[in-house]
Amino acid sequence: MEKALAYAISAIIVGFGVWIFVAGLGSSSPTLWIIVGLVPIAIGLISAFGSS
Repeated sequence: MEKALAYAISAIIVGFGVWIFVAGLGSSSPTLWIIVGLVPIAIGLISAFGSS
């Protein structure tokens, strides 16, 4: 159960990053927001697939 909760939290973090990434594509400075969106995506993936 704890592992499932950890994966769910990681998925939420990645989803938040994807949301920032997609919203940033339509902004006035998309490069900045794409980079900002990649940070939570990387953190979520490292959290999900990093060492336990």
